[in-house]
Amino acid sequence: MRRRVIRKEFIVGIIGIIALLSIYLIINFFKGINLFKSGETYYAKFNNVSELVTSTSVFINGYKAGNVRSITYKSMNDIIVELDIDRNMQIPKGSIAVNSLRLLGGSDVYIKLSDSGTYYQPGDTMPGMLDKGMMGEAGEKIMPAINNILPKLDSILTATNNIMSSEALMASVKNIEILTEELKTSTKQLNNIMVNDIPQITGRVVEIEDDVLAVSSQLKEVDYESLFATLDSTLGNIHRISAALNESQGTLGLLLNDSALYNNLNSTCEEANKLLEDLREHPKRYVHFSVFGRKDK
Repeated sequence: MRRRVIRKEFIVGIIGIIALLSIYLIINFFKGINLFKSGETYYAKFNNVSELVTSTSVFINGYKAGNVRSITYKSMNDIIVELDIDRNMQIPKGSIAVNSLRLLGGSDVYIKLSDSGTYYQPGDTMPGMLDKGMMGEAGEKIMPAINNILPKLDSILTATNNIMSSEALMASVKNIEILTEELKTSTKQLNNIMVNDIPQITGRVVEIEDDVLAVSSQLKEVDYESLFATLDSTLGNIHRISAALNESQGTLGLLLNDSALYNNLNSTCEEANKLLEDLREHPKRYVHFSVFGRKDK
């Protein structure tokens, strides 16, 4: 009976050990540590291990050659990082372990190989350095400029706040709103014109164009040579009439050019006027008649 109890406890212990070992293997697997792959241990000395954690990948010439096993802090400028490197990899002396920061966080370790003909041995320590990457370099260059800009930016924001709170700006905004409403009204009227008036105007223009074409076709049918000949003949006649008027031989010429004839006509007209005036004042001197057939005394 006692043997059965001990046997059960032994089985439970074995199962527990296997479970713990499985959990350990699974955790290391997700960390990227392969416990079944043979590797050699190297060390790198850093003074800054920013973003560096255990299981961080180690690359040599772009090839994943291992992982970070552990990080040991000894002093401010003395941080030892244990690297598990593939047994087949050889690292020349003078090589540097670079802690390269990623753009979106985290880091990787890159072994920057040297041209030395001798190699580190497992357990040796190589120097390490921090590479802040693109964001780090940009930050170092941009931050001083940003620090210089901030006071100016504060002044600009203050001036902007003053402008935004000014009554003149509010009045301008109000005027813009009024102008916008007027533009809406004008746009509506313009749309009405485009929809209603423009087609009518276009139709009238088409009618006018048709009339112009008709007149043009009629003008094409006109005998311009005959017309010009007629005009030339008419102008010749007018020229002859004008010449006759200027001469003193004809009747019209005498009327226009002889002053004595004009004076005689003028005198005759005066005498006729006197005669008519006398006839009006003394009609009995010139006319004798009776309505009833008898004479006045």
